[in-house]
Amino acid sequence: MNRSPIGFHKGLIVKTKITTGKYKNIDALLMESDDIALTIIPESGAKIQSIFDKNRHKEILYQSDRVEFRKASYGVNFSSGDMSGFDEVFPSIDECFYPSGPWKGTLIPDHGEVWSLPWDYQIGDDSIQFDVHGVKFPYRIEKTVKFLRENCFRMSYRVFNLSEFDFESIWCPHPFFVCGEGTRVVLPPSVKQVVSTCPLDNKLGEYGSLHSWPVTNTPLGESYDISDVLNPPYDNKCEKFYAVNQPPEGWCALHDEQTGETIGLSYQAERLPYLGVWEGILNGQYVTALEPVTGALDRLDLAKLAGKAGVIKARSMAEWFLNLTLESVDEIHDISLEGLIL
Repeated sequence: MNRSPIGFHKGLIVKTKITTGKYKNIDALLMESDDIALTIIPESGAKIQSIFDKNRHKEILYQSDRVEFRKASYGVNFSSGDMSGFDEVFPSIDECFYPSGPWKGTLIPDHGEVWSLPWDYQIGDDSIQFDVHGVKFPYRIEKTVKFLRENCFRMSYRVFNLSEFDFESIWCPHPFFVCGEGTRVVLPPSVKQVVSTCPLDNKLGEYGSLHSWPVTNTPLGESYDISDVLNPPYDNKCEKFYAVNQPPEGWCALHDEQTGETIGLSYQAERLPYLGVWEGILNGQYVTALEPVTGALDRLDLAKLAGKAGVIKARSMAEWFLNLTLESVDEIHDISLEGLIL
């Protein structure tokens, strides 16, 4: 199938080419503008496997060096999958038991249900719509991917609660962005303090440790610039943290101070009120995930205890969007709801 339509968004013309193909050994959808080429794998969580910057001839998502794509079975640990690209996580990030209602005590798999499930899809003139149903829980998710401009695409989400009870949950985007020597995490000005939620050995210390942003002191008294992804280097790096506040600005970014290359995310802050960041190493490469989320603290049971779980009312629907923009800029002051880096 080969479609090369013209898509419109607020007066802008975006030529969008959508084709079917392969990623390694698995079926994939290819979606392109003049600036960006996306590879999406419906059979494995509708994950965006590749975001290729055509201007710089550069892949921005971490890719496994395995010859074949490793598709995971439902319910397995996230590390049993391909551990690459950009996954969808719902209704919890960490494995835990559902904390309330008629599903209380039901085990939520590691990184949720939907990252390992096959999603249905429909190809439109200038967009692709994906959808999936929950396995243990009564919900349906729709995701629509569409270019806003040549260098910016939007992922629009609608999550339907199909039950007669309120449904508490966490939705999290999980992109493994590859980072270079000059890469810094840029959070909006309102973020002054972060809380560590990584249970593994790391420089920020134990789960729940509070730190100033962007520079803090480690438990050993060392000065530590958390925003500097590669420095100081240390083996098996794993940092996960959340902004303590709910940033009202609705954006975050990765910025290479040496080249100006920027990956900017923008979103509706009132619908994705919490902001998390993961910094780590995969196969020797430094990667970072920027994660505007519906609920905080990674585990749904802990999010509920802290009053930070997302809630979808009975027989209702929640919706939000996330824009991703590739640009070269000297500084980032703001990113608009249309994905313009200012």
